[in-house]
Amino acid sequence: MKRVVKIMGIAALCALTLDACKKDKIDYAEVEGNGTENVGYLSFADFEATVMEDTENVTSSPKTRAESVDVNTFDVTVTNQAGEVMTSFKYGEKPAEPIALDAGVYKVALSSGTMEGAAWDTPIYGTEKEFTIKRKEVTSVSDIVCKLMNIKVTVSYSADLADQLDADNTKMTVELEDSALEYAYGEARAGYFAPVAAENTLKLTFNCRYAGETKDITMTSEIKGVKAAQWRKINVAVPHASDGSASFVITCDTWTYDDEVTFDTSTMLMEVAIPDDTDAPVINWEGHDLTEPFELTDDMFDAEGNFTSSINLDVTAKSALKSLVVKVASDNADFTAAYSEIMSLEEDLCAPTASAAILKMMGYPTDAKDATSTRLKFASQVDLLKSYEGAHSYEITATDETGASATATLVIQYGKVVGPKVVWNSDVYKLDTRYTIVPDMTCEIIVTSSTGITEFIVDISSEALEPLLGDAGIPSRFSLVNDEEIFDTLKGLGFPTGDEVRGAKERTLDISTFLPVLMGVEGNHDFKMEVTDESGTTIKTIMLAGAGA
Repeated sequence: MKRVVKIMGIAALCALTLDACKKDKIDYAEVEGNGTENVGYLSFADFEATVMEDTENVTSSPKTRAESVDVNTFDVTVTNQAGEVMTSFKYGEKPAEPIALDAGVYKVALSSGTMEGAAWDTPIYGTEKEFTIKRKEVTSVSDIVCKLMNIKVTVSYSADLADQLDADNTKMTVELEDSALEYAYGEARAGYFAPVAAENTLKLTFNCRYAGETKDITMTSEIKGVKAAQWRKINVAVPHASDGSASFVITCDTWTYDDEVTFDTSTMLMEVAIPDDTDAPVINWEGHDLTEPFELTDDMFDAEGNFTSSINLDVTAKSALKSLVVKVASDNADFTAAYSEIMSLEEDLCAPTASAAILKMMGYPTDAKDATSTRLKFASQVDLLKSYEGAHSYEITATDETGASATATLVIQYGKVVGPKVVWNSDVYKLDTRYTIVPDMTCEIIVTSSTGITEFIVDISSEALEPLLGDAGIPSRFSLVNDEEIFDTLKGLGFPTGDEVRGAKERTLDISTFLPVLMGVEGNHDFKMEVTDESGTTIKTIMLAGAGA
């Protein structure tokens, strides 16, 4: 009897929905006595900051080491699109309760300090991340990674110079714009320079005097293309000292800050549920969703054919890595054949069969074994990827010494695209994954096609909805493009139809209106979408579950 009453209540609500042709959408945001509030909430309960720092040890003051940086002292600032500060606090004093903000786009920024000119042992870490506040929803700021914001420079000398130079009259001056640091011979500290542009030029002036001589030697040089978060290691050597025709050579190695050092947040006022796999390795491409294919396009290359972007996958682990397996596959047999001529389609980078030279050429690390962080640079393979149309996949499995394991797959698509792109417009929810409906949940699906949609079929699978659909004259499977006899009914329910869909290169399907209806109905409610264009068909499913009354 309870189920009958429940279904009757649902039917009544659906009937009201069907009568909503007079309205575009139903507003569920009524706030007692105040009409509609355009307010959402920002939560810092899951907010954990990490810092990217290098693992190469350079002899310098202890305060340059990442483990002595107190992330609790970092400044956190939230600003709106106009640049107005909405709230600010120290990371160690983050709010325990969500804060209210008007719906809109905001930016959260972290910084360990202010960069000014050049100074010794003063690394500045920071980053910023954009997020959207939606009406009546709680948005969480989760993991955020701070990177070095200034440029690190160290100077060293080859061992054979110790007995040849007058240490008191040997120095290296490094200059960036109007800021300069003077590195005396034997200076072990690191200098930090505030960048003045995306790419900077370091000017070097080397002054020295041979031991027992009075004549000074001066050399000048430049290092161009220097960026923030880089460590420029300058080394001075004498390659021909044995034949009496000595000459100085200045070289510069570049290191980037790739290792993630997680700070202790146990003193934070928060309670976080820790999942069972919290100690497993993490495979991440910052700013990208690895569940979605990455489309490699010709406009990512400059006029000389140089790739202007990056495809870096970072692997981090709490324990030393014992295995890092890369399995390569493709829907184009020519690609896998070409790849296998270079190295095996399945390779454990912790125990590689390929040579170090091959690994470097392919962008793979040569020091993955026993590391706690490493990076795979797939940009090194873009010329190979661009030579063969298709979807090329790299399945990466990282296993540490405790046996904890994680797998992620990078799919790079070039050339032919099969079917439109169909995504759930959400940072939380994804298609083909089941979710229990919760209050204020939204479900907005965005479909994009480079050639235009030719067919859009919706197939609804739900025991509770079947009789209700029948009463409304809607079949469980229908076309938004061709089933003209039910267009009026579908439009009343908020579905785009006919010419609104046919030929469209972007179309939104929003079923958020139905979620409150489905939430009280126990069982699964699936909406399978089959979207077709000239390149093929994409099939994705919205998988929902009602908790019941």
